Amino acid sequence: MNLLANTVVAWARQHRVLVLCLAVVVLLVSPAGISRLRFDTDVLSLLPTQGRAIPAFREFLRLFGGVDHLYVVFTAPPGHRIDEYRQQTAAWGEALRGIADVGRVDLGTRDNGTHWTWLADRQLLLLTGPRLDAAIARLQPSGMRESLLSSRALLAVPSREVADLVRHDPLGLLTLLRDELGRVPGLDVGAGADGYTTADGRRRLIVARPVRPPYDAAFSRSLFAQLDDLRRRLDAAPPGDESDDGPIPAMTVEFAGGHRIAIETEALVRRESITNSVGSLALILPLLFAAFRSVWLVTVGAIPSVLSLILVLSALGFSGATLSAAAAGAAAMLFGLGIDGVVLLYATHRSVLAAGASDRQMNSRLGAASASMLLGMWTTAATFYGLMLVDFPSLTQLGTLLGHSMAVCGVLTLLLVPALLPRRRQGRVPRAVLMPGMARAILKRRRMLLVGAAGLTLVLGLAATRVKVNPTLEKLRSVSAAAQLEEQIARSFGLPGEAYMLLDRGPDLEALLRQNEALTATLAARVPGVAVQAPTMLLPSRARQEAVLATLQRQLPDPRSMVEALQETAGSAGFMPNALAPFVARLPRLAQSGLSITLDGYAQHGAADMLERFVRRDRGDWVLATYVFPRTPSEVSALEQAIAASGGTARLTGLPLVNRELSAAFVPQFLKGLALGTVAVVLLILVTFRAWQLSFLALVPTAVGLLWAAGLLALLGAELDLFAMFAVVTFVGIGVDYGVHLVHRFQETGDVEIALAELAPVILVAGGITACGYGMLVTSAYPPLQSMGVVSIVSVFSLTAASVVVLPLLLATLCSDDRDRRAHSGL
Repeated sequence: MNLLANTVVAWARQHRVLVLCLAVVVLLVSPAGISRLRFDTDVLSLLPTQGRAIPAFREFLRLFGGVDHLYVVFTAPPGHRIDEYRQQTAAWGEALRGIADVGRVDLGTRDNGTHWTWLADRQLLLLTGPRLDAAIARLQPSGMRESLLSSRALLAVPSREVADLVRHDPLGLLTLLRDELGRVPGLDVGAGADGYTTADGRRRLIVARPVRPPYDAAFSRSLFAQLDDLRRRLDAAPPGDESDDGPIPAMTVEFAGGHRIAIETEALVRRESITNSVGSLALILPLLFAAFRSVWLVTVGAIPSVLSLILVLSALGFSGATLSAAAAGAAAMLFGLGIDGVVLLYATHRSVLAAGASDRQMNSRLGAASASMLLGMWTTAATFYGLMLVDFPSLTQLGTLLGHSMAVCGVLTLLLVPALLPRRRQGRVPRAVLMPGMARAILKRRRMLLVGAAGLTLVLGLAATRVKVNPTLEKLRSVSAAAQLEEQIARSFGLPGEAYMLLDRGPDLEALLRQNEALTATLAARVPGVAVQAPTMLLPSRARQEAVLATLQRQLPDPRSMVEALQETAGSAGFMPNALAPFVARLPRLAQSGLSITLDGYAQHGAADMLERFVRRDRGDWVLATYVFPRTPSEVSALEQAIAASGGTARLTGLPLVNRELSAAFVPQFLKGLALGTVAVVLLILVTFRAWQLSFLALVPTAVGLLWAAGLLALLGAELDLFAMFAVVTFVGIGVDYGVHLVHRFQETGDVEIALAELAPVILVAGGITACGYGMLVTSAYPPLQSMGVVSIVSVFSLTAASVVVLPLLLATLCSDDRDRRAHSGL
C-alpha cells in the first residue's frame, strides 16, 4: 500500500490542475443526481424484514394504509358552543368530501344516503346474541309499546334531528345496531346532529381518511396544500352562523394526524441535517485554525469529505435510492470521520517542511502518511459495510452510504490533499506540530497509568453491563406540535387506544368470514372487556346471515301483522297518523326472504369504502383485518392466548408487538453487523501490518474506548435508541482510525515517543472536530438526535483518551525491545 500511495502522491503533486478539474467536474455533475434522491421519514423503514409481527405489520400498511386518519378539530371561542357553528362545520364536511386525496369523511352524524337505506333494510342481519333477541322482542306487538313510549318521550326535546330519528327508528333498532358495531369510523348510526363533540360542547371532530398513508411525504404535502387552500376559501366566505347578538366570532380550525406529523418530521429532519452540517463546519473550521494557525487547512479541510458525500449521494440519486431519516441525519456527520485524514497529511507536510527535507523525501513521507490514512478510511468503510448484511433496512442504508463515502473519501483525500498542499515557501518555514512533552509525560508514568487504566476499564466495564438499550419505535416518535395535538384529541374525544391488528389471508372469502366469526366469538368469551372491530360486524358470513334470517322468519309475525300492530300501538302512544311513515314503509323488508349483505351489495350502493379497512383483495387472495384494543398488559397476554386457542391462521400484529419483536431482533442483528465489519477490519489491518500483535493493538482504542463510553452512559442513566446505536457504529470506525494511525507510525519509526509526539495533536484535533460535529446534535429539537449527540460526545472523549494514553502505553510495554519492534515492523 505504501508503494501505491507514494506513486499516487507524486502524480497528484505533479498534475495539480488536472486533479482540480476532475473535482470541478464532480461538483457540476452531482447536483443532477442529488435532486433525484428521495428521503424517507417513515420510522418503519428502520424495521427488519424478517419475523412474524413485523412482516404482518408491513402487509397491513401496504393493503390497508395504516390506521392513521386526518382529524379536523373545530374549537369554539370562550363563551360559545360548537353547535353554534353547525353551518360552518357542515360546509367544512362538504368541502372535505370534494378533495380528491380524501376518501371517506366521517362527520359523526347519521347518514340518510342511499347506501345507508340499503344497509338499514338489512340491519337485523348484523345483530347477534342478546341484541338480536332484543330486536325481535321490540318487533313483537307486546314489545312495541315500551319502545314507542320511549321514543315519544324524546320528542319533548325541540329538535328537528331528534324528530327525524324517531320517524325513521321509533323502536330503537339503530341503537341496538350502534351498540353491536361499536365506534366504527364511518358508521356511527343514530348519532346526533353535532357529531363527535367534547363533554364541554366547545369542540367538534371530523374524521377523514386520506387515500394514501402518511409515510408518503410527497402525498402528505400535497394533501395539506389542498387543506390550506380550503381553509383560505372558507375563511373568506361570509359567516353563515349568527346569534341573537349578531355575527359570532370565528371558530378555530386545526388539522392533526399522521400526515401532518410526517410533514413536520420531514421538515425537522431536513432542517436538522442542514443546521447540523453548517453548525459542525462553523465549529470545526475555527478549531482547525486555532490548532494549526493555517488558513489553508481551514479552506481545504472539509473538501474531500464534502466531495465524497456529494459524489455518493449523487450516485444513490441516479440509482433511484431512498434514504431513511436516520441515514440522512448520520450522513452530515461524515465530516467528523473524513477530516482527520486531511489533518494527518497536513501535519506530516508541516513536519517535513520544518525538517528541510527534499521533494523526494516529502513524497515519501506523504506517501507513508497517505497509506495510513487510506487504511484508516477503508477500515472505517469496512465497519459500515458489515451493516449492509443485517436485516435492518436503515442500518443497511447507513452502511451503504457511509461505507461508500469513506471509501471514496480516502481516494479523494489521497488525490486532492497532495495536489492542494502549498509548495515550499522561501520565507518563514512553518513549525512542526508536535507534542513531545505530552508523550514523555505519558510514557514516564507508564506503570501508574496502566494500573489506573486497568482499574477504570474494570469499573466502567461492570457499569457497562447496565447500559439501557431501547430500540423500540416508541423512542423515535415525533414530539412535534402535530403529535402533541393528536394526543390531546385522543384524550378529549375518547378515540380508541393502541390498536392491534389480526390479519387473515386465503382464497375463499366465505371461509375466512366463518373463521373470523369463530375468532370473534372466542375473543368475546375469553377477553370480554376488550373492544373488537371485525370485518364480520359489517359483512357476516352467508351461514350466519341465513341462520339469523331463519330465526327472524320463525319468531316474527308476518309483515302485515307487524305493520298493523305498529300503527295501532303508535296511535295509542300519542303519535300522529303517518308520523312513522318512513319506518312503516321499510318494516316489511326487515325480515323478507332472500335478504343478504354481500361485498358486491356494498359496492353497488356506494358503500364499498365502509369495508376498505376490513377487507382487501391481494394477489388472488382475500385479506381480512380485525382491530383489537386491549388496554393493559394482562389483556394483551389474554388476547394472544385466545388467538392461539382459536386454532385459526390469523396473525396478530400492531406497533406494541412490532416494538417487542424489534427489541428482540435488534441487538443480535447489530452485533452481527459489527462482527462482520470487525472481521473485515482485522483482515485489512493484518494484511497491512503483517503482525498479529500490532493488528490486535490497533483495535485496542476502539474496544477500550467504547467500553468506557458504555460505562459512562450507564452511570449517566442514558438510554440508547436506534439513532444512538447508529452513532456507536460510527465511532467504531473512528476508534479504528486512531489506532491504525498510531500503530502505523510506530511501525515506521520503531519509537513510541516519536509516534505519539507526532500523532497526539492529530488525534486530539480529530477528536475535537468529531465532538464539535456530533455535539451539535444535543441542540436538536428531535429527541433521538439529542441522544445521538450525548452518546457521541461521551464516545469521542473515551476513544481519544484510549488512543493517546492506553495504546501508547501498551505499545511501549509489549513492543519495547528494539529487535522485536524491527521484527514486527518488517524492517
